[in-house]
Amino acid sequence: MSDFLIVIPARYGSTRLPGKALKLLAGKPVVQYVYEACKKADIGEVLIATENQIVVDAAAQFGAKAVLTSQDCQSGTDRVYEAAQGRAEKFIINVQGDEPFLKPDTLKKIAALLQKDESCDIASAVAPMLDEEKINNPNCVKAVLNQDGKALYFSRSRVPYKREITEENKNIPYWHHCGIYGYRREALQRFVSLPTSPLEKLEKLEQLRALEDGMTLKCVVIEPAGPAIDTAQDLQNAEEYLKTL
Repeated sequence: MSDFLIVIPARYGSTRLPGKALKLLAGKPVVQYVYEACKKADIGEVLIATENQIVVDAAAQFGAKAVLTSQDCQSGTDRVYEAAQGRAEKFIINVQGDEPFLKPDTLKKIAALLQKDESCDIASAVAPMLDEEKINNPNCVKAVLNQDGKALYFSRSRVPYKREITEENKNIPYWHHCGIYGYRREALQRFVSLPTSPLEKLEKLEQLRALEDGMTLKCVVIEPAGPAIDTAQDLQNAEEYLKTL
């Protein structure tokens, strides 16, 4: 058995775009793209975790295994934790069900980081960016890292702030945080047992809960990917992006 379990939380009752996991992108459900990328990574079993039988049935149509989780799960992470109960894998990777352009190599890098670095409680990913519109967009989360890839902070704001733009720093990229997390099993248990933290409440970013509790979250660097699907406009953007591939 593999040491890794990949869980894709796919809540049908999404508030901003209801049923977004099953929205069609070039004739295929969004979550199917995510599932296929996870399978191609070939690092462990892949489960879709949902609160609605509609998603379970749809997953079966494209050969995926889906499990029903509680309607009461407050977040995707809680859903992942519930889906991982009663299993033995040492590492659980939480892959958002709205990231159709996820690359299998991203999963492999996260798995490798968890295996080689025992100090890493949680592994995630960042991509470099210099696009001013994205940098200023609060929906595009920025990460601040140390030289070892350890996360110091995450924010919806423009961090770090370049107080003075110079020739030396103008091309230093910001780090766009990608919403994928690899956990050691004990770290996931610790994380979901913690109360919502003050900074998490302010920024509406759950990864800040881990940092405030002193957990070590490290990031691998990946190539920028296509748009995630959170709104109807994102779905249109994804259709346009597909045409460029």
